[in-house]
Amino acid sequence: MFENLLEMQERGARDRARGRSLADNPMSKPDILPITDFQEWYSMFDAWRFGWSIEDAMAGHINMPRDGGALSPTYTRTV
Repeated sequence: MFENLLEMQERGARDRARGRSLADNPMSKPDILPITDFQEWYSMFDAWRFGWSIEDAMAGHINMPRDGGALSPTYTRTV
């Protein structure tokens, strides 16, 4: 299961890099239902969201100054 969680985190990061939103979490799609193990489902759901959030943070929601001045951070709530 641990490997599956890491794969789902990587998938979340890739999806964010491709421009997908939090609403695109594949674990929230009706075709995976019915859920037989809620804990496993939520772990996968959360792993994807975590990977997505990490990539979102790494994407640099910081406005880089062109004149070499101080950084002006811009924050986006993702969860």
